[in-house]
Amino acid sequence: MAKQQTFADKAGKLGKKAATVIDPDTGKETKLLNVKFIESVKTEKGTWKFLERMQKVYETSLKPYKPQ
Repeated sequence: MAKQQTFADKAGKLGKKAATVIDPDTGKETKLLNVKFIESVKTEKGTWKFLERMQKVYETSLKPYKPQ
């Protein structure tokens, strides 16, 4: 059988892969985080719909990442 990978192992790998960039607001080096935004929208029929999107943000300021 294959070795079972623990959650801590997976999380550690993802943390090492995280790109470090310079935050334009603070001028310091920071990591990028992937965040899921979920927005609820009321349709014309009166039902609710959920829009999900993934976005990268700076770890220090939590502002959206804009590649240059």
